[in-house]
Amino acid sequence: MIKQLNLQSTTFQSFNIRRDSVPKNHNIWHYHEELEFILVIQGAGKLFVGDCIQEFVAGDVILIGANIPHYWLFDPEYQREGEEGLIDCIVVHFRQNCLGNEFMHLPEAGSLRELTMAAQRALHIQLTPVHELFALFQKMMTAEGMLKITALLETLWFFKNSSPNSLISDSYVIINHSDDMKRMNIVMEYIRKNFTHKIELGQLAQLAQMTKNSFSRYFKQKTGKTPMQLIFELRISNACKLLNNPDYALKEICYDSGFNNAVSFHKVFKSITGMTPVQYRHSLRAK
Repeated sequence: MIKQLNLQSTTFQSFNIRRDSVPKNHNIWHYHEELEFILVIQGAGKLFVGDCIQEFVAGDVILIGANIPHYWLFDPEYQREGEEGLIDCIVVHFRQNCLGNEFMHLPEAGSLRELTMAAQRALHIQLTPVHELFALFQKMMTAEGMLKITALLETLWFFKNSSPNSLISDSYVIINHSDDMKRMNIVMEYIRKNFTHKIELGQLAQLAQMTKNSFSRYFKQKTGKTPMQLIFELRISNACKLLNNPDYALKEICYDSGFNNAVSFHKVFKSITGMTPVQYRHSLRAK
């Protein structure tokens, strides 16, 4: 099922903050009552949030509203089991009223109310390495007592005033979190492990215990893309990484990325990147 995470809290803190070095807390389709505020220091992949699939890289800061389903699909190089230090993310979870209902109704808290409402569309910015938000996230990790609370407020204020963009469409509506959504975790885990191999729509529909047409509509409703669009994007993302290595021949990259012929590989690659694989490789060398 889509998992509602009950995040641990104590009487000694009004919000949760942690630093993750492995993606075990992220690669599951889930939601929670708390807002999620995350800085990606190291790591890359695709974020599924609401009806949006968004690539994320180091330097991304994302604020996800309460009860919005999301799934962090880290690239394969960050998925090696048993290894620490593969990723580096500072993750904050807080409820809208974590500082009290009276506080949220103060005139000075107006911008915070606006931000938490806007977060229902998921908000994103990309930071430069010297952006002040890097230091503010670190400050939240180390501050104690009242200074931890003021660090959270300061970080949210700077984030709001950095003009974040919305990821989720205005037409998106949270669908009832029913037990049948367990199929999303089953399907996403299968795609994550097998996207470089042959995957047919019928296989995914069978995993979800649905007809092919029903599953296609269901998946697009959840992610904004068809299952095959997602698989092709993951394959091309993998191919782009391999093209950065001059030792890989194009034919190897084609088959190692899950394509069974060069014509299909070139066609899909150009439709997604706007370039042929050769042009993309030349562009990397020109940098």
